[in-house]
Amino acid sequence: MKPEEEIYVNLEELNLSKLKYEENGDKAGKTDFSPVKETRTLCFKAALFLGLLSFLLLAVVVTVSVLYQRDFNQLSGELANQTAERNYLQMMNQNLTYERDQLEVSLKVAELNLEQMKKESVTCPVGWRKFGCRCYLLSSWKNTWEQSKYQCSRNGADLVIIKSTEEMMFLKELGDQLKFWIGLQYTTPEKGWKWVDGSSLTNSYWENSWSHFRTQGCAALNSFRLWSRSWSKETCSMMLHWVCEKQASPSGLLQ
Repeated sequence: MKPEEEIYVNLEELNLSKLKYEENGDKAGKTDFSPVKETRTLCFKAALFLGLLSFLLLAVVVTVSVLYQRDFNQLSGELANQTAERNYLQMMNQNLTYERDQLEVSLKVAELNLEQMKKESVTCPVGWRKFGCRCYLLSSWKNTWEQSKYQCSRNGADLVIIKSTEEMMFLKELGDQLKFWIGLQYTTPEKGWKWVDGSSLTNSYWENSWSHFRTQGCAALNSFRLWSRSWSKETCSMMLHWVCEKQASPSGLLQ
């Protein structure tokens, strides 16, 4: 090849290479600008999504706040009503308790007044001593237990039955320094000691509770002993004073 042809070929190749380079450069430039536009689009979409999400979250928060406030107000109202009702019931209970206590006091006073009126409205025959609503007579002579019981029955009474400590003290004062029959007798080993009205012995004041012989089947009260140990078991044929007891009569109706 001639030198002129070689130069011509080289120029064509050079021009072709330049043309390819420019084409490649245009393509590269276009490629460089496309990602920027896509990034802006993605950022806009992301911002739009975040905005919508924020709006939805705000709407949820507002809704929850409204519902919470509504429920809170409702529960607060119910609590206030229940508290007021509880306070009212407590006040009513206190009033009823106070009224009950007052009624109990009034009833007790009325019972005491009634008992006092009963005591004042009954009297005993001449020579008898009154204790509560009962009449008592201490004999002036001595007799056996059976004869003493008979003498009491002639006066519409019976040998004394002791039912309280107060009655014991009264009898000790009535028969001061005396031993006298009371209405207590030994019946059988199965039944033991019985009062003359058939009732069983509950509280006893024996001087020697363990001492008892077959012949000692009647009880006497020793007023010169301690009241808590003033009963003795005696032979029923022993001659002792006795105390009769009967219900007091209303004024004007003495037997």
